[in-house]
Amino acid sequence: MIEKMALKIVNQMEMQKIISKSNCEYYEYALIAMVENFITVGTMLFLGMFFEKFLQTLCFLVFFLSLRKRTGGFHADKFWQCYFGTVITYIVIIQVMPMFCGTPAVMYGMLLLAIILICIMGTINHPNMDMDKNELRESKKAARLLVLMEVMIIAALVYLKANTLYIGYMSMAIILCAFLMCLARIIKQEVKVK
Repeated sequence: MIEKMALKIVNQMEMQKIISKSNCEYYEYALIAMVENFITVGTMLFLGMFFEKFLQTLCFLVFFLSLRKRTGGFHADKFWQCYFGTVITYIVIIQVMPMFCGTPAVMYGMLLLAIILICIMGTINHPNMDMDKNELRESKKAARLLVLMEVMIIAALVYLKANTLYIGYMSMAIILCAFLMCLARIIKQEVKVK
């Protein structure tokens, strides 16, 4: 449905000479990606409001989306699979977060393991991205720097004795990124650079 809508919009733009025919495929892909991201993020924000965790959801999204963009990791084949997987995963996160935050040793242990995994792997080169050697090197560097910045923010919040729930959501974003990287590597969804 999203693809059909995007195709109609792009065809209309091409007919009105807003874009050239050679750029139609690019605009169609970009429009589909924007709409899918909007739907997914919008649903997560709605879930945050529904479960009265809106600010925590914002913290999670900022940490997760900025890191995920650089680390890559597992990707579902179809949007609906990604969407439902994301929604179910986030509902589970919301439900287990009080227990997760109630056991700081487990939370910080998992966070440390996730940081180590991200620093070792850096980025998973997904087939849709198909980065060359230089792009992959730069992405790995950016992922490692970003995870260290996010950890410094978490450390500052711990030092300032901020609400543990916020720290938990931020930590879970990093842990989820590391998990998705490992999953992609396990199921061999990673493209090796030649």
